[in-house]
Amino acid sequence: MEDAEAVVLPAQAEAPAETEAAAEGAQAAQAAAPAGEAQGGGAQGEVVTVCDPDHPSVITGLQSADGHVFVTRGMLAGTPGAQMVWDYAMKQHARAESTKSVMKRFIRDMESMLDQRREAFNGGANGHHNDDEDDPPQADAHAPILDSFNMPGEYVPYGDERWQRKRISQKGILKTLTSKFAIEIVEDVRDAENRLYVVGEESHATHCGAFPHALVKHKVGPHKGKEVYMCSGNLDIVITIRLVNNQVPVDDPDRYAVTEKDVFKELERMDKDEREKGWGTYERALIFYLELQFYRPRASENSRYVCADIQNEECYAFKKQPPDAKLFSPAEVRPYGRGPQEIKMIEGKAEVQFSFNEHVHSNNLIKDHKDDLFCITAHCLNPYLNGRSNFSAMSLPFMIKKTLHNDLVRNERWVRDGDGATVEADKALITRLAPARKLSFAKERKVAFAKEADKEAE
Repeated sequence: MEDAEAVVLPAQAEAPAETEAAAEGAQAAQAAAPAGEAQGGGAQGEVVTVCDPDHPSVITGLQSADGHVFVTRGMLAGTPGAQMVWDYAMKQHARAESTKSVMKRFIRDMESMLDQRREAFNGGANGHHNDDEDDPPQADAHAPILDSFNMPGEYVPYGDERWQRKRISQKGILKTLTSKFAIEIVEDVRDAENRLYVVGEESHATHCGAFPHALVKHKVGPHKGKEVYMCSGNLDIVITIRLVNNQVPVDDPDRYAVTEKDVFKELERMDKDEREKGWGTYERALIFYLELQFYRPRASENSRYVCADIQNEECYAFKKQPPDAKLFSPAEVRPYGRGPQEIKMIEGKAEVQFSFNEHVHSNNLIKDHKDDLFCITAHCLNPYLNGRSNFSAMSLPFMIKKTLHNDLVRNERWVRDGDGATVEADKALITRLAPARKLSFAKERKVAFAKEADKEAE
């Protein structure tokens, strides 16, 4: 089993007499044991656990590190003492896993606290200084930043180390950029008259739009009794990032009368030598990188990281692994890799349509994350703006379900009227609908899945 999870347990210095008999029985039975079920290896005397690939927390057998001995509980039938030792070992293993889970939560909390202290000390978001305290550029700033294929060192998929940043030495430019401009993620939670979508009185649900897809009041599960925004794994989502003028009131349409050209009017006031020698693809554009993260606004990036790689034992978040260890379809690429989740702002708007990968849904999260909600985050890859809070955005929290057919009635959408009553929304006032058709990549993936299912049925 290629997906078997390997956990190394230290060998005991002494073993009861019954286990000697069990070992002899296991050696006799090893010829019948499936080859290659366990991963990993270790020093002589170590034992590797073999787990069910569909339920990684369930141990189905034990195997010696060299693969010569394999045993299951069923093989120990007729040797009560050996089965007692097996049961005791499984209880100790479960206790150790529980302790590890508690430690992981403790570490996440400590990281979150340290990040908050660091942010307060530095006086700005993501480690940046205050607007009037940005340091002069480093000596190597007069060179374009690197794409992902030329970046040295091992890639870490979270934290500040994966970003490339340049400082802005002119205080006037910095002050304008940080006080005037900001970005926001468009969320289809209101109609054109700014009335919030609400759940129906009988159905306890409502459609929303292209993102999120719906709002549902849950009857069971960890969010029982709560209204939670939802996205369907069967539908694409559309993520739109808009540039806004922070100096204009929120309800004023002129708030959106700015584009990336206004941002570059400020950036182009930089030293000519810096612009001619140090500007490449990412310096000359507003390109945003999208991620799926856990919704933990005040936590560290480490604890927000949604890991789909089963080889990463500390961070892995799912029961069944998403194909190719990817979260999106088309598959995401690391920052600066020119992947499909890098979107360029044009005329004040950056937009992309995609879907979630197979098995990327809330019910497939492991126990440590069963209460967690997801969010979409946007990070500006322009090195002068990366890490600044006004050029980063986090969406509202949401769940992902395989399908919403059991939660919603077709075209059901509700708002509250002037008297506070729940009424059906006017179709003419719907700002965006969920995409009716998946993009070609999503169709191809669906066809491929159907072919695989047909082959398995045959």
